Amino acid sequence: MKKNKSRFLLMTVAVIYFAACSDDSNSWSAKDVCPEDGVNAYGMANRGTFIDERDGQEYRYTTIGDQVWMAQNLNYVAEYSACYDNNELNCDLWGRLYSLLEDGRTSGPMNYAMVDSICPTGWHVPSEQEWTRMIATIGKYNDKETAKRLKSTELWTHEYSGGNGIDECGFRTLPGGVQQPSGSVHMYQNALFLTSTMRTSGLAYAIFIGMDVDEVSSTHKNSVRCIKN
Repeated sequence: MKKNKSRFLLMTVAVIYFAACSDDSNSWSAKDVCPEDGVNAYGMANRGTFIDERDGQEYRYTTIGDQVWMAQNLNYVAEYSACYDNNELNCDLWGRLYSLLEDGRTSGPMNYAMVDSICPTGWHVPSEQEWTRMIATIGKYNDKETAKRLKSTELWTHEYSGGNGIDECGFRTLPGGVQQPSGSVHMYQNALFLTSTMRTSGLAYAIFIGMDVDEVSSTHKNSVRCIKN
């Protein structure tokens, strides 16, 4: 009887162990999920650049799963957008910070005319669901390793930033901070990206990347990453 109980306990431990391993956020391969070489479903190279015909700016992009994402922050001059600390030089590296709500407010209804026009032709502001799909492709929410896969390999110098990333998919998240009504904050510490999805009647979803990855409510001007249509 004791032998059977011991055997049962060993089998139970083994099942728990292998189940935990199968849920390990590290059990993935960048070569499979976001290969640097090859061609994506759009017939484009998996990684490359394109030109925004509106202002001639060139942007990098990367392919993650079956999605194609801009690999740097949008820097298109739009109403209610701003550069960090209102310094135009900051936009060259960090891109611009945007509000997608009506009248550029911190809360209120979504400005869908802005949402539909802010990205280059052939690209759009991703929904919360599109962000979640990408994050699930390389890891999961509330996970430090997933954040590292999305973060750039430099500039994450703040003590609460979680440190530099490994940028395995070439997404190159920069710690560009945000702009609140009281001023710009959190550069070198975290990044927040706007989505086109409302979380409540007055607040939209935003994606937080810093120590980990999370969904939060947008209450100030954040960065934008466009996704290909």
